[in-house]
Amino acid sequence: MKRAPRRHLAAAAASAVLLFTGAVLAQEPPAGAAERDKARAALASGDVAGACGLFEQSHKAAVEAAAAGRPAVPPDEILFDLADCHGKQNKPTLAAAEFDQVAAANGPKAAEAKERAAALRGPAQAAAQPAPEQGGLGNQPGAPAQALAVPVAPPPGPPKEESPTRVGDFMDTRLTWTFGDDDVIHQTGQAQPLSPDASIGDRKQYRLFFDNLNSRFGGRENLTHLALYKKMPGFIKRLDTEASLVLRFDIGALSKNTGNLNQALYDSGSYIRAFYHLDDKPEGKSGLGLTLWPLDTDRFRLGYLYNISWGGTNASINQSIFPRIVGSSPGAKLSFEDEKFNVFVGFKTASIVQVEQTLTPGTSEVEEIRVGQTNFGFLGGGGVDVGDYVHLDAGGGYFQQGKFDLPDVKGERVYTFGASARVVVHDKDSPVPQSIDFLLYRNDPNKPQIIFKPEVYTAGKTTWSASLEGSNLWQNLKNFDEAGATTLQQARAAAIQANLKSGFVRASITGIFRDLPFVLRNQPSFIPFQSLPTEASTSNELFFAAAADYFIEAAHLTPGVGAGLQFPATFKTTSNDISSAPIERTVVVREQGNIAILPVNAKAVPIFQARVSLKWDISKILSALVWAQFIHDNNGTFVERDPNEGTVALRTFISPDFVGLGTSVQARF
Repeated sequence: MKRAPRRHLAAAAASAVLLFTGAVLAQEPPAGAAERDKARAALASGDVAGACGLFEQSHKAAVEAAAAGRPAVPPDEILFDLADCHGKQNKPTLAAAEFDQVAAANGPKAAEAKERAAALRGPAQAAAQPAPEQGGLGNQPGAPAQALAVPVAPPPGPPKEESPTRVGDFMDTRLTWTFGDDDVIHQTGQAQPLSPDASIGDRKQYRLFFDNLNSRFGGRENLTHLALYKKMPGFIKRLDTEASLVLRFDIGALSKNTGNLNQALYDSGSYIRAFYHLDDKPEGKSGLGLTLWPLDTDRFRLGYLYNISWGGTNASINQSIFPRIVGSSPGAKLSFEDEKFNVFVGFKTASIVQVEQTLTPGTSEVEEIRVGQTNFGFLGGGGVDVGDYVHLDAGGGYFQQGKFDLPDVKGERVYTFGASARVVVHDKDSPVPQSIDFLLYRNDPNKPQIIFKPEVYTAGKTTWSASLEGSNLWQNLKNFDEAGATTLQQARAAAIQANLKSGFVRASITGIFRDLPFVLRNQPSFIPFQSLPTEASTSNELFFAAAADYFIEAAHLTPGVGAGLQFPATFKTTSNDISSAPIERTVVVREQGNIAILPVNAKAVPIFQARVSLKWDISKILSALVWAQFIHDNNGTFVERDPNEGTVALRTFISPDFVGLGTSVQARF
């Protein structure tokens, strides 16, 4: 039998990770390390002032420990980070003095610190500084380093050529080792989707419906991005130019050996961008921007929460607004940006195979052909900060989607248009949320873009945010109830979210609404390209989820719990059987291509999912996770023979309960 080994293997793996956790936690980090790690994380999240304060605490702890003979991070290393932080805080004089101290200590970073100090002072100030005297307190072993002057800078030589972009600039890399079993109750083949024995590797069933709502990924991927990035000032004053070639390597898809290279290596938002500053600040945020996507515009969407966004172009995961798209969808965006508001307009194009009428050469006869024809999508919108606590967004778009191939409306245009809006209320320290899958990838060595930012916890500090958004689409489809006519069918979605972080506790609640046409917006509709029949009835998808976790700082452990209740979208028809008795058939629609046909007269029931987890942060790039999950879904069915009659196929419910166990180790950098 299969069940016992599956339970033992998954449980043994989880126990092994926890035992390993306990052994390593016994090691005490050197003095100053914890504060330094927090400071670097705060700096990565944009909290420069907080980072500088933590670097100061780290340096003080390291100096005191070194004087007492206890293990400590080298104080000069922390002082270098502190000087860099003060430079970002627009304190050049203080930063230069601290770099001088690092240079005077003659440590590994002395040469770089010397250059940084000279650069902060500029040529005139550097030339005015006297050369440092040999000896003195700053050169005595164990004595604190003093702020010393740097030597006279040599006259500048001829300008150097810009170094070329380096091949090998990989970023947003995720390597995940996963072991577990998503269903330890049923034998393989007894339930759908099929669940093999416990094994290494990710499974779709590990992702619950409330996981990672703001990303297309579940969090256990093996992938990386090659970002060949370059930024240069333009020949026009105040103009910055940049470009990034971004390729995603899906190592997990590549390892499946399916031979489909397009699923493993593809563009992930390569772009060309020019930005004209309307102020004199080289790092100013006010100006005109032009972004060109020469390959694909899946990152250029409408909507705000990824789970209910629209206007994307990724056909491989059924998220292309252009049905039957051939190839990719390049595009462009023009924007006006300011620190408090932004507006944009843009467009994208796609090739869709559609019916076209043309004259047969040499005759007056009209011939119908099917060719790949250009279709356009137009997008526009903007956002504004209303004071310190409120942010508003709105946007809209129109997308051509080819032409009908149905006989009575053949050749007429299929299209979708609609609008989205969002209001966000947040405290001053919480940024307005944005999906990572909407960002432009910048691999700038001078301003590193950190895609994966470790969570920063501060005792006694509370941050919060709440958002409400909605989208309303209209899709021009063939009227199912009227021959030769089309009609506009609405598709609607909404989401409400609230997030709270207080000290080491995080909590969130989410509610999402999607009607059936929105669930199937990219198909489009339940019957592709046709409106819902008036005699059919539908129900909307609605789910609520809540999650919370607590960070145990001393152990770097984060226990967490999450649960959600989903009322799935359905399509229901009523008819009569051979004895004229009324019967109902209900189809549960989870996503495009993921449906379940229920037995006769059966109704859809809510789905409950829950998970408990324990995360161990091993380092800033490495973490381990163990989890257990439970799913109750009594909407799954399979087909079996009628035991009484023998030849009639019947729809039968499968066992509704699923228990999964798993563990994973992930590196992100």
